[in-house]
Formats: sequence, C-alpha cells, structure tokens
Amino acid sequence: MFLNSDDKKVPMLSFSNFKESIKNFNSYYTENFGLKPEMLDSYIEFKLNVLNDNPLPDRVLIGEEGWYFLGNHHENLFDDSFGNAPLSQLELEKIKNNIKAINENLASKGIEFHIVVPPNKHRVYAENLPYRMHQKPTRLEQINAFIKKEIDFEILDLKDTLSEHKSSEILYYKTNTHWNDIAAYIGYHKTLNTIDLDVPKDHISNYNREYGPIKRGDITEMINIKSDENIVYLSKKNPSDIMQLKSENHHLHFRNPNGTKKLIMYRDSFSNAWMRFFNSSFGETIYLRGYNIQPNMITNEKPDVVIFEIVERQLTTILLDL
Repeated sequence: MFLNSDDKKVPMLSFSNFKESIKNFNSYYTENFGLKPEMLDSYIEFKLNVLNDNPLPDRVLIGEEGWYFLGNHHENLFDDSFGNAPLSQLELEKIKNNIKAINENLASKGIEFHIVVPPNKHRVYAENLPYRMHQKPTRLEQINAFIKKEIDFEILDLKDTLSEHKSSEILYYKTNTHWNDIAAYIGYHKTLNTIDLDVPKDHISNYNREYGPIKRGDITEMINIKSDENIVYLSKKNPSDIMQLKSENHHLHFRNPNGTKKLIMYRDSFSNAWMRFFNSSFGETIYLRGYNIQPNMITNEKPDVVIFEIVERQLTTILLDL
C-alpha cells in the first residue's frame, strides 16, 4: 500500500495485475493495426526484448531454429495443420460440386484438369513449430478423402513429395511463407509425373545454384524483424529460347519453340518460382492470377491442360468460391 496526494491508501500494482495488463494490451494491439506505427514498434520491441515473448502470436509464430510461421489469423492455419479446423459436410459437398462442374466441363473439351497444392510450411516443418498437437486430418486431407470417393478426383498434395527431400535440402524460407526454388522444382517434377501428357521435363542440372540474402521476409516484417536469411537461387546455365508474349501482373504468356502442348495455369504467388520450369516443358504457357475460368479464353486458346495451383492455406476459401 502507499499514500497518494490526498493521503488515501491506494493498492500497489501486483505482478499478476501487471501480467494481466500486458495480456490485455497485447489483445488490444493485435486487433488494432490502425494505430501509429511507432507505437506498434515500441510494443513489439517491448514484447520481444523485455518480456522475451511472441508479440503477435495470432499472426506470427516464432518457431525453433530461426523458423517463423503464420498464426491462426490467416485462415486458422496453425489449427488446420493439426486437423483442428475441420470442414462441415455442407462445405465438402459444395467443394465437390464445384470441382465436378469444372472437371466435367473441361473434360468435355478434351482438356485435362488438375489442382496442385503447395503445402503450408507448417506441415513440412512441423518439428520447428513452437507448439504441437495431436494430429487429425487436415482440411486438404478431408477434401481429398471425400472427392476421391464421390467423383474419383484427387487433388495433388505435394506435402509427402517435399518431405522426402527435406533431409537433404532446405525447401522453404525460414522468414517467408513461400517455398524456395528447389522445392518449386521438386513440385514441378511431381506435377508433370501426374499429368497424362507426353511433355519433356526440365532438369535441375540445367541450373546453377547461387546464394544470397532473401529479398523479403514477409513473416518477420509483421513483427518488425529485419531478415538476414541467406537462401539458394537457381539460375539458368544457358540462354533460353523462350519468348514472353505478354507481361501483365495478372496475365503472363510465354512461347517455347521447342514444345508442342499448351498449359493454362490459374495460380497464386507460389507459382513465381516454378513458371520457368513449366515454360521449358510446354510450347505455350499462360498464367492467370485468380481462379475465374473464362469460357471464351478456354475456347480460343484450346489448352491441353488446365492447372489450379493453390497454396494450402487458401485452398478451402478458393474451392468454396469457384
């Protein structure tokens, strides 16, 4: 107890009350990103350096060995990694019907259709997460089990393929959400093995490995940590014959004089790392951001195969909105 200026007794702030105040402060900042950046900077620095605590655990998880992961703010990503964000029967039915409609429409035109999913970093490097839970089927595993039974369609989940290589290769950036060039090549190779087309495969021996700093740590930026991660890049050894016909943010078009088949890929940012490999395998490649199939484009371009590349954390939202 102590006395204030009016000689009244005022309770001292206990440590438990202090911790509760910090907890409330944390919740307030987590939900109010419109505050001044300098105030947020001070809060994050205080949490990291004074309390040695994760400042925004709902958005960023600080893992082991310098690994950073997105938190549940992003599509309940952490919970889903352990199967704790299951889909309802109604959602599964809607996803099945959406995939069925697209697949049947493209098949009627003689076009192959595939959905390929780069996995969340959480599933490939679960051992580096700060917390572990009992493993149950993820949303992707739920969807695959349901649609294989209902419509004989399977989404290509690249998790097992990548996990087979992680003892010999680093496959994801520690400070960024994305896979690296090595993982993208592995995913590309597995995808081509799944497609029922006779197309040539690009080989990793055609590329040099170069090392340098990551351009952007998109996870660590959320908690104001500057990334100093050193990563591997693949660079082509010899000049390419591939021509870029169109270069817009949401529409890229390439032609390869050495290929014969045509690919249209609806995609997100994970495709940035593997487009050059597909360009080497197909005569024409068209990449479109988003998943809105335009019938006129399909009719005019007459692709041999259509691929939806969707990062796992966005999969459910995309498939429900098709």
